[in-house]
Amino acid sequence: MSLPPYMIPPNAWAAQIMAQQQAQAYAAAAQVQQAQMHAHQMANQIQQIPPPGAPLPVPMTNGSVGMAQSGIGGNNSVGGINQAQLGQIPTPKPDIITEEKLQEKAQKWHQLQSKRFAEKRKFGFVDAQKEDMPPEHIRKIIRDHGDMTSRKYRHDKRVYLGALKYMPHAVLKLLENMPMPWEQIRDVQVLYHITGAITFVNEIPWVIEPVYIAQWGTMWIMMRREKRDRRHFKRMRFPPFDDEEPPLDYADNILDVEPLEAIQIDLDPEEDGPVYKWFYEHRPLVGTPYVNGSTYRKWNLTLPQLATLYRLANQLLTDLVDDNFFYLFDPKSFFTAKALNMAIPGGPKFEPLIKDHNVGDEDWNEFNDINKVIIRQPIRTEYRIAFPYLYNNMPHFVHLSWYHTPNVVYIKTEDPDLPAFYFDPLINPISHRHA
Repeated sequence: MSLPPYMIPPNAWAAQIMAQQQAQAYAAAAQVQQAQMHAHQMANQIQQIPPPGAPLPVPMTNGSVGMAQSGIGGNNSVGGINQAQLGQIPTPKPDIITEEKLQEKAQKWHQLQSKRFAEKRKFGFVDAQKEDMPPEHIRKIIRDHGDMTSRKYRHDKRVYLGALKYMPHAVLKLLENMPMPWEQIRDVQVLYHITGAITFVNEIPWVIEPVYIAQWGTMWIMMRREKRDRRHFKRMRFPPFDDEEPPLDYADNILDVEPLEAIQIDLDPEEDGPVYKWFYEHRPLVGTPYVNGSTYRKWNLTLPQLATLYRLANQLLTDLVDDNFFYLFDPKSFFTAKALNMAIPGGPKFEPLIKDHNVGDEDWNEFNDINKVIIRQPIRTEYRIAFPYLYNNMPHFVHLSWYHTPNVVYIKTEDPDLPAFYFDPLINPISHRHA
C-alpha cells in the first residue's frame, strides 16, 4: 500500500517511506522493461526458424553449423558452413534507463498517485480574478443586445434562457444593495455575463448595527415630513412598460438625469459632534481604528458615539425592557412549538419537525401504566409548550424556556437633564407608620 503524499508529514520516517516507494517503482519499471525485452527476443527467434521442408542447421563440433541437404539421388552430404556466413541472430540491445527517464517515470507515478488519493471535491470552485472593466462596457453590451432579432445573436438566446433561473438571486442582490434614502447615489461592483444575459451586484452591504438603526431612526422623522410635503413621493402607473415596448437605455434616459436630493436630518455640530462628520456616509468609519478594516465585520465605538447613536435611534427602539412581556414568545418557545407540531395562539405556524409521528409509538400511556395521571379535558397549547415534559407524551427536541424573570424596576425618563439615579414620583413612597 502506498501512502498519498499529502498524508506524509515532513520527517525522517516520511523520507524513508518515500524512498522505499520510489525504489519499488523503479523495480516495477525494470521488471516491465525486462519482460518487454524477453518478448522481443522470442519474436526474433521465431522469425529465424526456417519454414517446413527447408534444411535445418546442424550443430558441428568445430563450432560451425552444418546444413543438411537432401540430394536428388538420395545421397545425403553434409557440408561445413562457417557461422559467419549465416550471420548471427540479431539480439536487441537492452535500453539503459538513464537518470532523466527514472525521474520522469517517478514524476508520472507521483502524479497518478496524487490524483488517486487526492481529496475529491464535489462542488469545487475556483474564483478566477477578473480585471475591473469600466461601466460603459456593460452598457454597450446591453444596448447592443436590445434587439435580439438579429442573426448574430441567435446563439445567445440559449444563454439568456439559461440565465432565467438565476434571476431571483440577481433581484435579491439588487434589492439589498439599493441606495438608502439618505444616499443620493451609490456606486457598486457588478459581475456580468459577457453576453449581457444576467448581472449580479457583487457586494455585501455590511453595516454597523447601532449606526444603521440610528440612520433609520432619523429617517422615521424625516419621512413623516416627506409624506406631509410630498416632495419625494410620486404616483406611478403600473405596469410602467408595455409588453412590446423596448427597454429604456440607461445612458440615454437615466445617466444624465440629476438624482433627487438625499433625505437627511440636520445634525447639530455640538450636540451630535461625535457622529456629525460620518453619520450619513455609505460605509462610515472605514479606515479608522473603530472598525477592523475593509471587511467591516467588527466594530468598537466610544461611549459618546454610542450615546449619540442611541439618542438618534430613540424613535425605533422599544420601551419594553421587561423580559416577562415576551413569555412564550421567545425563540425557545418557538422551537418547542415546532417540535410538538403546535402553534402558539397569535404566534407563527411551522412545518412539523417530526412528520412520521404515530400515537401508537408512545412509550407509555393510560393503558399500560397504572401510575399515569389521566387528564380527560384537553390541555391548552400554552401549557404544553410551557411544560413540555409534563403535558406531552413524546417531548422530542423541545427546549425549556425561562418561566419568570425578576421584576424590572427601571423607569425610562423623558427629561434628559435628570440625573442617572433619582427617585421617580411614580414609585409610591413607603410611609414610616406602616413600616
